Amino acid sequence: MPTVVQIPAQQHQSRQRHGIKICCCRVCTCLHLEFLTTKCGLLKVFELLLGSCCETILIQFGMPAASEMGEAFYSFHSTVAACLTTTLILLISYVLSARTYGLIRQSIFEVLFNAFACFLYISSSSYVAFATNVWLYPRFTSSSSDTAYPAMICVYYLGFIISIVYGLDAFTSYKSYKGYV
Repeated sequence: MPTVVQIPAQQHQSRQRHGIKICCCRVCTCLHLEFLTTKCGLLKVFELLLGSCCETILIQFGMPAASEMGEAFYSFHSTVAACLTTTLILLISYVLSARTYGLIRQSIFEVLFNAFACFLYISSSSYVAFATNVWLYPRFTSSSSDTAYPAMICVYYLGFIISIVYGLDAFTSYKSYKGYV
C-alpha cells in the first residue's frame, strides 16, 4: 500500500505572509523566511553556527596538531563537514520552499539524519577529548605558547553541545514524523 505524505494544515499559509515586507508591499515572496523563527528553524541555524565555529577552529588551530592527534582529528573534521553541508542544504531548501519544509520535515530522513549526526558528534567529540588530553596536553605543559590544546578543548566542548542540539532536533523531527506536532 503506497504511503501518502500530506502537508500539515499549519503549513498551508497564505502566500501573502512570505517574503520581505517593505513599506506597504512584500518582495521576494518565494522565500519562506518565517521558517527561521520556528523551533526547527532556530535549531537549524544554531546547528549551522556551531558547526561553522567547529570547522573554523579546526582549520585555524588544529591543523598543526592533526598529525599528533591522528584519526581523532580527521574523524571529527569529517563529521563536521558532512553534518554542516547537509544542514546547510536543508536550511536553504526550507527557506526557499515552504512545501519542501512540510514534505521533508515529516519524512524519516530528518529523524535519521539528526539522530545520526547526534551520534557522530558524540563519538567523534569523545575521541577528540581523549586524543587532546593524551597527546596534546604533554606538549602544552612543556610549551604554554601552544594554541592547539586549548583550541581542541573548545572544539570537543562545542561538539558535545552540538550533539545535544542535533538530539533535540531529532526528537522534534520524530514528533513531526509521527504527527504529534
